[in-house]
Amino acid sequence: MKKRLNPTHIVLKELPPEGREYDYSRESGELTDDLKELIDDNDYSIRLTVRPIGNAYDLQGELKTSLDLQCSLCAIDFKYPVTQKFQEVLVIETPLDKGDQHTKANHSSEWDPSQPEGIYLEAPVLNVGDFVHEIVAIAEPMRPLGRPGCEEACENRKDGVQRDWLSVDPKDAKSIRNQPFAILEKMKLKS
Repeated sequence: MKKRLNPTHIVLKELPPEGREYDYSRESGELTDDLKELIDDNDYSIRLTVRPIGNAYDLQGELKTSLDLQCSLCAIDFKYPVTQKFQEVLVIETPLDKGDQHTKANHSSEWDPSQPEGIYLEAPVLNVGDFVHEIVAIAEPMRPLGRPGCEEACENRKDGVQRDWLSVDPKDAKSIRNQPFAILEKMKLKS
């Protein structure tokens, strides 16, 4: 078994006052199993720095990888590049006692994307695999497009997915745009 160069679980209380920098990649392999379901065999590189700031920890870094996706319009396969910079404040929070509760107002209008986010941990250990997995998962678009401008002029749309197993009456095709789910009751499987 190959020796891991960087830990997958960082014990925050053991960090020196100046912090530490960590590098993860497919070559070193520490996070390959954690990211397999999202990035498959694509390369990845993650650089993060963790340093104590009072009774919390500053986590900054950058992630680069790519996802194997299909265009939502023409269904061609393509690699979607993911480059994410992140800055988080890690706060160790003691678990609540029985009967205790937290309340806070949700003021999304006051959210400033240039400011760091906050993550509350129950123990002073950061699971790097889980953290990076979530960053990659959130970066995946809900409606991926094969290339910029694909929505206006997609040259692959005619050659996209062939739906030989499904038939739609052409006179109903115009109403699909206005009522996309109403057409489902009129579809028939070819057998």
